[in-house]
Amino acid sequence: MKYAVISVSSEGARLGARVLAGISGEGTLYERKGSESGEKAQYFNRTLALTADIFTKYDGLLFIMASGIAVRAIAPHVVSKASDPAVLVMDECGKHCISLLSGHLGGANAWCREVAAAVGADPVITTATDVHERRAPDDVARELMMRVEPLGALKPVNSFIAEGKKVTWFLDEETDGASSIGERLSKKGISFLPLTALDEEAFDGCVIISDKKIHVNKPFVCLRPKNLFVGIGCKRGTPETLISDAFHKALALAGACEYQVASLASVDAKADEKGLLDFASHNRLPIHFYKAEELKRVTEKVDMPISKFVENTIGVGNVCQSAALMESMKGKTLLPKTKFVSTTVSIALGLSGSSVSDRAIGKK
Repeated sequence: MKYAVISVSSEGARLGARVLAGISGEGTLYERKGSESGEKAQYFNRTLALTADIFTKYDGLLFIMASGIAVRAIAPHVVSKASDPAVLVMDECGKHCISLLSGHLGGANAWCREVAAAVGADPVITTATDVHERRAPDDVARELMMRVEPLGALKPVNSFIAEGKKVTWFLDEETDGASSIGERLSKKGISFLPLTALDEEAFDGCVIISDKKIHVNKPFVCLRPKNLFVGIGCKRGTPETLISDAFHKALALAGACEYQVASLASVDAKADEKGLLDFASHNRLPIHFYKAEELKRVTEKVDMPISKFVENTIGVGNVCQSAALMESMKGKTLLPKTKFVSTTVSIALGLSGSSVSDRAIGKK
């Protein structure tokens, strides 16, 4: 997780440094000028201006200040639970840590518990399903890196879960990786039925894990397992074996499974690369090639490492990460550019929602 810790007082800055030292992930301290902790940090003058600059650059934002300041700072930038970062607020004495935004899909509730535990704070979570200790489909989707469709259906389904009504989980056994998905659901204490039992069961609402287009005449939400997009860059003439090795090592680093990959992407200069094409064909994965100028626009908008040599050679300084983000409709980076033998790989997580809403969000 890539996150920012933002403070406006010296005491808050010192607390932020404690948080940074006590939790996992890649964190950056942002401290108001004149109220520094003494630790390595970036300094700012105005919280609203800083938030406008970094809101879309991090997976999570922790504001150590009054909640009202944080709310006003993020308000102009909130778009959708599908794309907004996790946002937490903590008082400068470290007594309470509040999950403010993107509790499930953004992971704010889980992150809130981690941050609170690191400094002995009380985690404040108000999400209905969580306070009733019932698993919500969007929370499970985040943990299993699945896509939620349609996003608008979450509200009635989660309301039923919070109210204790019967919401049944169904798993399509014909879906790639169904056995692995079933094992993971069981470990999370979630009981499920095969999709073939859908018409036989009585329920108030349901959650369906499948790649198929399905309609139910009651409130329902689908979780789509194929939600990862892999960008690949390689040297000219790289054999399929090295590309395959890099692909599988990258998935392992991201904690992902092969069945979750929806497609591959690269730059159009690699459209005739035999090893890459053979790998895509043998793994039955669609692969799309983007123009260098398209990918370069992505690198200019997103903070990512750039190779000047590659940029001078083919016109874009980071092929794999920019291609993964393009392929995911500008989703979120799960694994940044990672180097392997003759190959670079990046993995992006698609936005959650319907395909129509995803494209609309991605264009913002």
